[in-house]
Amino acid sequence: MAMLGFYGGTFDPIHQGHLQSVLYVQQYCQLDRLELIPCHLPPHRTHPGVSSEHRAEMVRLAIAPYPQLALNLLELAKNSPSYTVETMELLRAQYPNDTLLFVIGMDSLTQFHRWFRYRDILKLCHLLVCQRPGYQPESIETKALLAEHQLAAVSDLHSNTQGGILILPNPMLDVSATAIRKSLQQSANIQSHPQQSHRLQIEAVQAYILEHQLYQV
Repeated sequence: MAMLGFYGGTFDPIHQGHLQSVLYVQQYCQLDRLELIPCHLPPHRTHPGVSSEHRAEMVRLAIAPYPQLALNLLELAKNSPSYTVETMELLRAQYPNDTLLFVIGMDSLTQFHRWFRYRDILKLCHLLVCQRPGYQPESIETKALLAEHQLAAVSDLHSNTQGGILILPNPMLDVSATAIRKSLQQSANIQSHPQQSHRLQIEAVQAYILEHQLYQV
């Protein structure tokens, strides 16, 4: 029985915060594989300004050096909003006997009770929650969710193939894709923004953005 992780997002663009998070999760939880799933039409936020094809290619370039990571194009084949529960239903059908783990940030956990069919998600997979700067599980709804589903240790993930929530002690990087896009839009050349180059820290993604003149308008 394999331990399979999945991390969804717009990746607009993928940056060092994303990459370091998934590498940490894969190693800390000893996942057999962790797949990044670029979403086509996010239901709870504005649509990405860069095409799905560009975002997927940037993910592919970013994870190329890491064989334990993979690109999953499942959601890009849809022409409807990307709801996590529907994606996990497809993945559960594909991997009926494996342990599935969906990676989210603490910011998402604080809103998880608002997600479409959120309780059904926990019938399909575990949640792995990465710490985020400025977010704590303080609301009544989040505390109730954790009281019912929180796991104490990585070893608890092996007790069932779904249904648990594990909060990870990950290092926190304050890197924002929104800030990255804003900085890129203010410059016709990414290389003229050394501070932004430092924040991205994914050289292949930088080169791709420059080559295709993304985020310039």
